[in-house]
Amino acid sequence: MRMALSVLAKNGLIRKKQGCGSVVISTGSKSETRCVAIVISYTDDYIFPAILQDIQTVLLQSSYSFKVFETRNKISLEREILLNIWGRQFAGIICEGVKTALPNPNADLYRRLIKKNVPIVFLHGCCPELKDAICVADDNFSGGYQLTRYLISKGHTRIGGIFKSDDIQGLQRYHGYAAALCDAGLRIPDENLLWFSTEDRQNMIESFSPGFLHDFARNRLEGCTALVAYNDEIAYHLILILKAAGLDIPSRISVVSFDNSFYCKFSPVQITSLGHEGEQTGTAAANLLLRILEEEKKAASVTIPWKLCERESG
Repeated sequence: MRMALSVLAKNGLIRKKQGCGSVVISTGSKSETRCVAIVISYTDDYIFPAILQDIQTVLLQSSYSFKVFETRNKISLEREILLNIWGRQFAGIICEGVKTALPNPNADLYRRLIKKNVPIVFLHGCCPELKDAICVADDNFSGGYQLTRYLISKGHTRIGGIFKSDDIQGLQRYHGYAAALCDAGLRIPDENLLWFSTEDRQNMIESFSPGFLHDFARNRLEGCTALVAYNDEIAYHLILILKAAGLDIPSRISVVSFDNSFYCKFSPVQITSLGHEGEQTGTAAANLLLRILEEEKKAASVTIPWKLCERESG
């Protein structure tokens, strides 16, 4: 009986539903396929393998297959992928938008897919032209505010920052950081701020030499006693540079960041970072898409809150 049910599920005739057993899929389902397109920046780098695994686990549990596409956060690759998806049959799409802080010339392809009644759930952010897009994202403004208030509560009054310029997460985290400083009556120290791009980050990874962080640490941290980093990856590399320069962390400068990733414990000084409690981003996105597909209901965007994980760096 179990084998028979497994075969039916694999052929898209039934689905396993927690608490209900096996449920027959209506032949009038709006989707003719049970394959989901997953479009993600990176498949093998930093936090993305865990996000991808969470999505795949949820889809497989509901007898959906998937095909993964990697954009490398490049507009040109995103366009090729969307054209590929347009020419094929997919039940739905889970998509991490590319360079979401910038205008996106691929918005026309997203609109064509939406008009084709292919549901799309975005991860982290989507192109700004899609005003009503459904998105599962971190509460980045509140995260930036929370980390900055945490540093202020420790007595810091000169707090710098490193933020990503071409993804919406970077702008939102900066906005929260700046708002917390203003609310505390503190000056936003522009001279202690660094903005970096996808290409800067890629060069750092490929060359094993974070040159833009070296320049920042050497020339633009004057008077700074604490810093909010865009994520753990940046915080980790900055801590290595600061320690090599003889600066003690956190007595000379505190460093806090986002993601609560493996970098936090791998770092020579364990990093204070914001992480998630409960449902993770990939799981939330996959469950949201399944609700749209299985229940054919309109869905609303989801914002995932942060939880502070305090360690040695700040």
